[in-house]
Amino acid sequence: MKKITVHTSLMILITYLAAQFVPIFIALMAPKNLRAEFSIYGSLICFALGAIIMLLLNRKSTIRNSLTLQESIPVSKVIIWGIAGFFLAIFAQQVAMMIEVNLFNFSTNSQNTIGILTIIRKYPLYLVATSIFGPIMEEFVFRKVIFGFFYDLTGAIGAAVISSLLFAFIHMDGHILLYSAMGFVFCYLYTKTKNIATPMIAHILMNSTAVLASLFFN
Repeated sequence: MKKITVHTSLMILITYLAAQFVPIFIALMAPKNLRAEFSIYGSLICFALGAIIMLLLNRKSTIRNSLTLQESIPVSKVIIWGIAGFFLAIFAQQVAMMIEVNLFNFSTNSQNTIGILTIIRKYPLYLVATSIFGPIMEEFVFRKVIFGFFYDLTGAIGAAVISSLLFAFIHMDGHILLYSAMGFVFCYLYTKTKNIATPMIAHILMNSTAVLASLFFN
């Protein structure tokens, strides 16, 4: 019997969708007075499992494109670029925010961030899901899979536009330019270092700093 091999990209996308939607079904099956808790802790567990599964899939990845076929820079430089990318992402975010506010009269508030902070204040463990597990999964999906897929079809710029817009839309709070700017930075980091860990580091630092700063200073 011929062995059927499921492509890593498809497995990563399925894992991501499962991590997003399984908690909803878990909450619906829970008693009404416990649905919030089932949803939150269900998300935490699913995000953790999703991140672990993607990390394992990445070890034996079948993804082949111009980025994955090139050798990564050394680990020490990956860490340095990841930290530098964090500051670059903050800069890109601030520039995008200024444009949104001054040209399009957008509010500086992010409904996505406000919603996350509301949950974390009541369920502190959820911080791990949004600051670590979430960024790991998003980098695999939007940079490794989507950006990598379009990289050879449209070039780096076209691939960055597509993956960054999808990354922005998935956050569903209207700040398309802001999230797209961050997505462009993460695409650049991946292209520069040929290692998906680089934008992961920057993304984790970005989310962690944003949430912790909002919790302690607001």
